[in-house]
Amino acid sequence: MVRSLLIIVFIACCHVACATHLLGGEIYYDKLAGDQYRITLKLYRDCGPGNANGTGFDGEAIIVVYDGNGVQQAIQWPPFVVEHAVPVELSDPCLLAPPAICVRWSEYTTVVGLAPNATGYIISYQRCCRTPGITNLPTWLEQGLTCTVRIPPAAFGANSSPRFSAYPPIAMCIGQDMAFDHSATDPDGDELVYDLVTPYAGGTAFAPSPTAAPPPYQNIVWGPGFSGTSPMTGSPGLAIDPATGEMTVHPTLLGSYAVAVRVREYRNGQLLSEVIRDLRLDVVACTASIVSVIAEQRQDDHCAGLTVTMRNESINGQFWHWDFGVPGTDADTSDLRTPVWTYADTGTYVVTLIANPGFHCADTSVSHFSIHYPLDPIFTRPAIDCVDAQLHVAAEGRFTPNATVTWDFGDGAAPQMVSGVAASTAYSAPGTYPVSLTVREFGCEASYVDSATVHPRITMEAMTDTAGCVHTEFVFAAEAEAWTPITYHWDLGDGTTASTAELSHVYTEAGQYDVSVTAATSSGCVDARALLMPTQVAVFPLPVAEFTVHPMEVSLLDPVVKVTDHARMAEQWEYMVAGHVVDTPSFAYTFEDAGWYEITQTVVSGANCTASTARTVYVSDHLFYAPTAFTPDGDGLNDVFLPSVKGARLYELVIFDRWGVECFRTTDPKAGWSGDGLPQGIYTFKVRLSEYGPMNKEYVGHFSLLR
Repeated sequence: MVRSLLIIVFIACCHVACATHLLGGEIYYDKLAGDQYRITLKLYRDCGPGNANGTGFDGEAIIVVYDGNGVQQAIQWPPFVVEHAVPVELSDPCLLAPPAICVRWSEYTTVVGLAPNATGYIISYQRCCRTPGITNLPTWLEQGLTCTVRIPPAAFGANSSPRFSAYPPIAMCIGQDMAFDHSATDPDGDELVYDLVTPYAGGTAFAPSPTAAPPPYQNIVWGPGFSGTSPMTGSPGLAIDPATGEMTVHPTLLGSYAVAVRVREYRNGQLLSEVIRDLRLDVVACTASIVSVIAEQRQDDHCAGLTVTMRNESINGQFWHWDFGVPGTDADTSDLRTPVWTYADTGTYVVTLIANPGFHCADTSVSHFSIHYPLDPIFTRPAIDCVDAQLHVAAEGRFTPNATVTWDFGDGAAPQMVSGVAASTAYSAPGTYPVSLTVREFGCEASYVDSATVHPRITMEAMTDTAGCVHTEFVFAAEAEAWTPITYHWDLGDGTTASTAELSHVYTEAGQYDVSVTAATSSGCVDARALLMPTQVAVFPLPVAEFTVHPMEVSLLDPVVKVTDHARMAEQWEYMVAGHVVDTPSFAYTFEDAGWYEITQTVVSGANCTASTARTVYVSDHLFYAPTAFTPDGDGLNDVFLPSVKGARLYELVIFDRWGVECFRTTDPKAGWSGDGLPQGIYTFKVRLSEYGPMNKEYVGHFSLLR
């Protein structure tokens, strides 16, 4: 059935010449502390195709304040902040509002100081122009809007003006009764009275946003047959309850109608103020078009579990009734637009949706839902293994043996489709490979991805010393490579083992020894690599160093000893005697000074093995000689007084002049006295020494210093 829609819109004023975007407005105020008043201007604009230029709200509004005598007291320019959409609400859910209807509103707010006076104040705002094609206005005349409100004289006391509570309905159908609560509220609790009036004009196409003049203001011009109390065609016509503000109408003619609703406030029977809201009522043809549509269950949702979100894709419905198709119960219903329902078990269910149930335009749709648990495929990641080892996996999840199971092991080979759940593979190169499990059942498909890791097997090299002598340090070193920690085990052939990669070892017995080393891992690729090295190490015997010295004690008076070799397996000899090297097996040696001397023999075998031994010789006695004169004349001959001393373990030389005054002292047997610039004469020396044996000796004598 085709019906007409009544749209209530606010009258607009022009933003620029010929602009027809504003749909109406109202102005009210609140008394603040002191002399301050907050003024609120609420405007409405067309955001549909009727606003052909796409004009928005002004960047600022011009609000003027006059006293009761028409003298300007203030002018304010509150800025635009934000705009809001006016919702389209219909009283009949079977009706569809035209999609082109669009209304937005915004507020301009300012605070002004106005001292109490005897005449009160008039607050005004003007704008042009109203939207064209209004049925009850002359089509040839562009008419604007005046929003105005009065602050009463000081004798009436402080006052805040009334303000309308709710937006009027944006759309209604012709031939349908409209009832709307158009009441207002008053902050002071004053009595409110409502009526229909003729709205004020204001602004022109040539001066669209003027600074409002003081009242009186000109009324708009009505078309033939219309007035402020009878602004539109209806049966009954438009009316408003003076006490409640309820507005009613039964429109009977398509068209657009300018309307103004006034609310007056009274206190103790005295009129304080009034607020006028301009309306525009549009009556258009409309149809009822309700289609119930249940969105088809998506393939992935078949296996999404027992809880289902029903998706409603109905057209123009406003009320809903769902039946989720559970047999044997009436409790499986919902009146939500997009309900969520949890089934008790899997299965196939018939779901029913009624759009606008109980109305003549109701529509019903039915859909079949297949409910299954998520397949939830999963497998346990195989333990890390070695290259070429067989890795085994098994699929788990909420699927039946009828499911199709496919494995992709990420090695470039074709996926494996298996009859059961288990599969195996071997990788030829080390690395981590993505492993994908895909299960298909009930028309659903689900996958799970993890990985498999294979490590390379152990590689190892080893190095050892291969020949040496008994008690020689042999070095062993192994170098293995793996992706996890490596342990080592050495067997050196003489009962010695070790667990380090590198080590040194001394063999105590000569012979040939077998050596082996094993490298192993205990995690990842569990593997071992052994190197066997038969007769790897040859250990040669040491020669025997032996010799005699005769005699073992000699005097400086005859400091000669005889060294006789008794070494075995020796092919080379070396003796160290008093800092001298002797390389003959046997020899005689003459010592140059007394003391304890160690003679060391080192012998080398044919396998280049060495051995050493030592003997100690004691050279006793001492020799002392002091010159009787010296000549410190710098000719390089006899320039210092230096006694000759051998065999002194401890030594001290002190020189005195003829009067007993000490001139020189030293403990170095090789240090002499240069005379120190003293005169020629006779000097006394005293020498104290200790032999390398128990004997101590003191020498005292005289010598001459000759210049």
